[in-house]
Amino acid sequence: MYGFYIQNSGVEQNKDKSGFENSEQINYIDYSFRYFKFNKFQEDKIFTQTEKYVVGIDGVILNKKSLLKNYAVKGFVGLILLLYEKEKINFVSKLKGVFSGFIFEKESKNLFSFNDKVATKQVFYSYFKGNLVIAPTLESIVRAREEAGVTNSLHVEATYNMLTFGGMIENQTLVQDIFKLGAGEYLKFNDNKLEVNKYFDFNEVEISITDKKTAIKRLDEAFIEALKLEYEKDKEYNYKPIATLSGGLDSRMNVMLAKNMGYKPLTYCFSQSNYADEKIAQKIAKDLNLDFKFIPLDGGNYLKNLSEMIAINSGLQLYHGSAHYNYALQQLDLSSYGLMHTGQIGDGILGGFVSEGENNNYLLNTISNRFLKKTKINQSKLGSYRDEEVFKLYQRVFNLANFGSYVVEHNQTYLVSPFLDDDVIQVAFSIHPDLKHNQNIYIDWINQLHPEVAKYKWERTGFRPDKKWKTRFSRYTNKLKKEYFIFTNQKDKLSMNPLEYWYDTNNTIKEFYTRSFNENIGLLARNNELFTDVASMFKEGSFTEKAVVLTLLEVIKKYKLQI
Repeated sequence: MYGFYIQNSGVEQNKDKSGFENSEQINYIDYSFRYFKFNKFQEDKIFTQTEKYVVGIDGVILNKKSLLKNYAVKGFVGLILLLYEKEKINFVSKLKGVFSGFIFEKESKNLFSFNDKVATKQVFYSYFKGNLVIAPTLESIVRAREEAGVTNSLHVEATYNMLTFGGMIENQTLVQDIFKLGAGEYLKFNDNKLEVNKYFDFNEVEISITDKKTAIKRLDEAFIEALKLEYEKDKEYNYKPIATLSGGLDSRMNVMLAKNMGYKPLTYCFSQSNYADEKIAQKIAKDLNLDFKFIPLDGGNYLKNLSEMIAINSGLQLYHGSAHYNYALQQLDLSSYGLMHTGQIGDGILGGFVSEGENNNYLLNTISNRFLKKTKINQSKLGSYRDEEVFKLYQRVFNLANFGSYVVEHNQTYLVSPFLDDDVIQVAFSIHPDLKHNQNIYIDWINQLHPEVAKYKWERTGFRPDKKWKTRFSRYTNKLKKEYFIFTNQKDKLSMNPLEYWYDTNNTIKEFYTRSFNENIGLLARNNELFTDVASMFKEGSFTEKAVVLTLLEVIKKYKLQI
């Protein structure tokens, strides 16, 4: 991945630890700063030093032009330093986009490293033997620790979280004593003292909107503004726009409203052939007169790209979570296109994280309940979240769904979504949960202000999203549909990526899984309990349970973790 490698001592100054050719380096006393980057959105990136500071920003800042105008500053470096001197590290809250960065004060030797508000970038850190290492890949820190003679061990608690939730909780990684910087967080280091704090926290959003009319108005205003920022950034760099389009509501909201605003993105869809996603997306694109590409996932051979996916996500999530996305992007020539426009997490923030009845289902949506009692989720940590919605935002989106952002960055651009804009999330989380059950506010918003969006079926329900009762009713119709497809041996029609069907019908996938498991299960031999649990999960479990086992074993093998 791309970003900054920082080490405060013991660094081999000229050694490229990450393997990327396009890198720059700045050394100051006992600090080494190295930047690995790609060339898109070059004017939104910073890596320089002044008399007082060393500063770096990697990514894309969607509101850069408006900030430059508002503060009457010509240069981006000057803007960042002006903001920092006015507001210190809290200046980061003013930035919108996909970014990570750091500021080092030469005089005080204060080092601040930060992630964006929704953790779309990977920032890892570890402090050992007086050395602080910050890097955009887990592997870089693992190797630095090895060179310092430090043992890298499997984090057993994180392992059971992976086997249960399909990903990490909080700041964990699968390696003991290596952590990741979360959403809205910054790291401060000085005089061998390391602190991690937040400059931005969605827990502070108050539930203040109880009126449906107000909720719809506020949502629409924030969404339109966020959408404009995204597409205008492409125009700023003369890139062509490109957007995902499926049978869901989120992507069509992005594409259809963008088209209404005068933007014409290339649209593309990836799924099993002839599934609803392809048919619905193709119909929308045709009616809007937008170019459309379909990328079939038939056969699921991308599921064998285990090693590549672990290299991308550093073992933070179940490996196949965005493997289909990575495969699809590899079929496209993205060189002339800008940001990857999506509708990511719209259904989540507009009701998908709200349970029926009391908001206490924090641990819902596990991929397996086999070892739920061994996850040891700290109840006091659960209590530190405003409610179930915010907990799921941080754990299911920022710790799981953001795998899609890593995949897009791996393919050298950045994933954006108006639903990931912090103002949109704040409005959504200000709305009382009673208005959001079953995505009711979403359906109301569409039908009152954008009825054209409801002209097409919603893949999730099989109905047009023009009546709220259809969402609840679809629970029964979808169950009948599933039973019918299973009974008539049409399992390929169960989803956009029918994983169990591919596993059952594609012998090369089954052989790959069996071989990978047999070759690597011995890595757990020193921990009898974990060995037994993991082996039984693979042998008895569903496809997804088998996949999470392979994820774990590949991480242990790749990073040579001690058990």
